[in-house]
Amino acid sequence: MEEKRKLPRKYLMAYSNVYEQSTGKILGYLCDITLDGLMVISKEDLEVNKEIELYIDLPEIPSFTENILKVKVRVAWSRPDLDPKLMNVGFQFVELAEEKKPIITQMIETYEFRRDDVDNQAAASEPNHV
Repeated sequence: MEEKRKLPRKYLMAYSNVYEQSTGKILGYLCDITLDGLMVISKEDLEVNKEIELYIDLPEIPSFTENILKVKVRVAWSRPDLDPKLMNVGFQFVELAEEKKPIITQMIETYEFRRDDVDNQAAASEPNHV
């Protein structure tokens, strides 16, 4: 399957709760995020192309003035997770206000896995690595 992502995926070390704003119902846990959208691990199989408003619990970072991030999104895709009881749901931001972008960037910088370090360590441990 061709990768359509414009920005690299960022896997988060801390999972934040994600809620449907209109009901307050938890949809799942934030798994990755970019300035274009996010992925949630959920028990729900959501309808593709449906637009909804979400709010995300923000990690406790002193620079955050609020404890939640409200965003309007469109369900881009929904696929089964490795665990058959769960779904991976991709959301695309519909209306992301400029003042929310620094919050997302700070979340990524603070909580992402250091994948480059892991990949380099794995490559260096391969028997034929030069």
